[in-house]
Amino acid sequence: MRLLLLLLFLTGAARAQFAVSLSLPRTNFLALEAIPATVTVTNRSGSEVVLGGPGRSSWLSFQMTDSGGYDLAPLDVDSSDMVQIPPGGTIQRKIVVTDAYAPSELGNYGLMARVGHAPSGEFYGSNRVRFNITDTKPLWEQQYGVPEGFRGAGSARRYGILLFMDVGSTALYFRMTDEKSGVRLQTYRLGPVSMAHDPQITIDHSNQLQVLFLAQPNIYAHCVILPDGTLKSRSYYRDQPGNRPRLVQEAAGDTRVEGGVAFDPSAAPEGKPARKASERPPGL
Repeated sequence: MRLLLLLLFLTGAARAQFAVSLSLPRTNFLALEAIPATVTVTNRSGSEVVLGGPGRSSWLSFQMTDSGGYDLAPLDVDSSDMVQIPPGGTIQRKIVVTDAYAPSELGNYGLMARVGHAPSGEFYGSNRVRFNITDTKPLWEQQYGVPEGFRGAGSARRYGILLFMDVGSTALYFRMTDEKSGVRLQTYRLGPVSMAHDPQITIDHSNQLQVLFLAQPNIYAHCVILPDGTLKSRSYYRDQPGNRPRLVQEAAGDTRVEGGVAFDPSAAPEGKPARKASERPPGL
């Protein structure tokens, strides 16, 4: 009986080395969109724990399952940086899990984080979170050729702008597709959008995609995307009465924003301290 109680005590102690939790910013994502996960680890071992570092094995990995419940390839995370957690201490790590594996098939998926405790050789799992990979039809799309000097030069691609209406939010997305095979090459979020005014979309003389859209009341976002799908720049403009920002294409082919005034979401109003990143308007 004493042996049984001792075994139960030791088993409970082993299970309590780490408390691990996992969260995602939302439930629904577009195919190939980056999925950022936040992992929280609390040290319950009673002593300081060192995770990772040069020459040490990876301490953080993810396990993803598809809609049928089948395990996909484990996703190991680079653990070369050393992390020290004092007794009772907590750390957080934000990881883009799709850097290792980006699910492209539509459906439901499950994700769990696993943290290794080197002294005991045990691994501790987080809660399992569920997310959906979905799709939507393009709001706008146009074929173009990739110029010299860019990855994929000479190939035919297709720019696409998508409107994604999620629970409680609406966002504008960019997608790049290979014209010949139809394979989606990139998908990412440009920002929140209000459809009070339709987005202005054009391809400039350098085959860059330029998009101007209403991000929130009186604030417009201007995104410039390179022919290889890289986001070159994102800037903001404040609307003024009778002087709404708009995309203007000049005779020489140059495209620019005309109207409104430049706006910095991180700048503070006059006489007030600078805003922290967490105090910016939502989505900007």
